Amino acid sequence: MPRFEWKEDDMTTSLDFFPLVGVVIGTLICLINIGPLSIYINPYVRSLISVLIPILITGGFHLDGFMDTSDALNSYGDAEKKLEILKDPHIGAFAVISLVKLLLTALASSAFILSQDNLSKETVITCALVFTVSRCISGLTSLFLTKARKNGMLAGETAHRKKSSVILLGLQLVVSATAMLVLDPITAIPALAFFAGYTLYYKFKTKKEFGGVTGDTAGMYVSVSEAGAILTAAVMLLILRLL
Repeated sequence: MPRFEWKEDDMTTSLDFFPLVGVVIGTLICLINIGPLSIYINPYVRSLISVLIPILITGGFHLDGFMDTSDALNSYGDAEKKLEILKDPHIGAFAVISLVKLLLTALASSAFILSQDNLSKETVITCALVFTVSRCISGLTSLFLTKARKNGMLAGETAHRKKSSVILLGLQLVVSATAMLVLDPITAIPALAFFAGYTLYYKFKTKKEFGGVTGDTAGMYVSVSEAGAILTAAVMLLILRLL
């Protein structure tokens, strides 16, 4: 039998379909919150399920990178020490504390949004699209930003950056962001503004702390940007309620 070999070009191509994971997550969240089941399930229970869905679908893959990065950032060592911490399979106290804060933020934000009396389907779908947008931007930043390790996994995956990959990720980003703006601009605009601001911060922070991005920092980007975008949307709904 011919031997199958995984090539770097194949690894780069896998980024093209990275946002589809977000589509699956968003679809399941919509089914729980605007499908027939939503009538019978308490909104606070649905918010918990909504937070668990991305973890169950990805196996906590991005949270692993988030926790490793949290430990590294809180070590206050130089870039080399931080990169060594990223490779350490053990987790520290800062990783656990950061994870608890992230999950509580996501849970509280989701609970507030889903408990709105006048919650529309458009708002739920807009929030669900956050999981696609985060992966589109994560893929693009992984392709374009400086890599901390020239021989790391992320560097290998993006070594042969293809024009088609950039176009496909960019197209998926434009479609997803446009859909958010059309469906519910009130929550979409602050959420997308958060993505823009956090992406710039991510570029600056990873360059300063690690010398570039890694697979772990990419996981941090997905985790934080999703929680932050949902939090921003929840704050906008709160402001509207108070007005």
